[in-house]
Amino acid sequence: MGGVGRGIVDSFVEDMETLNQSFRDFVERERLFTKTDKLLLACSGGLDSTVLAHLLHEEGYNFSIAHMNFQLRGEASAGDAAFAEELARTLGATFYCKAVDVKAEAKPGESTQMVARRLRYEWFLEVFLQEEFACLLTAHHLDDNFETLLLNLIRGTGIKGISGIAPKSTYKNFTVRPLLNSSRSTLHQYALAKNLSWREDTSNATDDYLRNRIRHKLTPLFREEFGLTDHSLARTLANLRHGEKMFDHGIQKFLHDSITVTDVAVVDRTQWPHSEELYHFMHDTIHSIHLPQYAFGKFTDEQFRQIAYSKTNRIIRGQTGHAKVQSDVIIFDGLFPEQAPLRFPEPIIDEPVDFPAFRVIGHLNAMIELLPRPTNLSQPNTLYLAPPTFPLHLRPRKKGDRFQPLGLGGKTKKVKDYMIDQKIPVWLRDRIYLLVNENDEIMAIPGYCVSENFKVLPEHEEVLRISWK
Repeated sequence: MGGVGRGIVDSFVEDMETLNQSFRDFVERERLFTKTDKLLLACSGGLDSTVLAHLLHEEGYNFSIAHMNFQLRGEASAGDAAFAEELARTLGATFYCKAVDVKAEAKPGESTQMVARRLRYEWFLEVFLQEEFACLLTAHHLDDNFETLLLNLIRGTGIKGISGIAPKSTYKNFTVRPLLNSSRSTLHQYALAKNLSWREDTSNATDDYLRNRIRHKLTPLFREEFGLTDHSLARTLANLRHGEKMFDHGIQKFLHDSITVTDVAVVDRTQWPHSEELYHFMHDTIHSIHLPQYAFGKFTDEQFRQIAYSKTNRIIRGQTGHAKVQSDVIIFDGLFPEQAPLRFPEPIIDEPVDFPAFRVIGHLNAMIELLPRPTNLSQPNTLYLAPPTFPLHLRPRKKGDRFQPLGLGGKTKKVKDYMIDQKIPVWLRDRIYLLVNENDEIMAIPGYCVSENFKVLPEHEEVLRISWK
């Protein structure tokens, strides 16, 4: 073999070894998955996912292949599905496939790409949960990550957007991306060296989409004209991800001090003397790190600005939920005002065999247990009661409710007055459940106190314990 031919072969072998090693190092460094995990690979049949399938097979991973047929390109779409099925058969992987009608499934305002993405991940999650996979693998690579960074930069972004694609998603590590440190060129050279075939989506060759224009025009400019290398790009993106993690860590600590999240979210306005800072905090922080929508609701940028700058008490309705603006706090509720009563169904404990029972008691995530009496009855976030008779009920407070708080020598007190004395905010009072017995006598206010008539006595060998977060 001539020197040139030998050089090409040697280059191909080096690319194969480089990709395999880069894959192993990245999976280990980011703790994406292990050889004992059951993996699900999202496979379009294109170059990237085909290479990832062969890598997983080579490295000895237990994986299945999932392919969604969007039926948007006629015979080409059917060909993609057939290719993915044959790839799974060749590599000994279980194959999952679903055909969908994208146009029929579209919601108002959704583009074809948006519908396809939504349907794809809804189905992936369904298979993921039903078959108990450890994680879903996608074949996003280094160039995809750079394109995402540039796309976000063009559209306007913050710290989260500038750091690109994360190696794994935040929801139960559902999606992981083991090729994120490898370039498209490296994948292509690996495929050539292995003599692999793959499917080409003709839409990727057009400049109809902004991402495609970035891929065809901007990325080559950075690489060819300005000397951007895989190494420098991967290092920069890793640094940005690390910076984002540090930022999120600091923000989470700050959120813990300034926001109370239960079934609603309460922002302490006193920590923000300047409205502009409050606006950026709500917009850039609450919005960007996706705190639970059931508590915050969903608001536009302009609505966040109205909330931050409002000087009077008012209610602002978002796209979902509402915000109640007061002088000292802002109360975000993921429900609209007329839906709020639906938040308080009346859960009932009917039988002691339900124990231990996890219950959402108003604003608390609580555990109710009947257990042998412990030595120490004074523990944080815990109440102990005398062993009860059943059934027990949990209900919100009612007008005129009275009980005997432990420590008042048997004197009765209105629940309303007790809450005022305890400085429980008005917005929280109707979110606090009362534990009552069959006769509707108040036994305890979970999270706060026990009634005198239901305290633990020396002769009690069993106790009812309520503990909460």
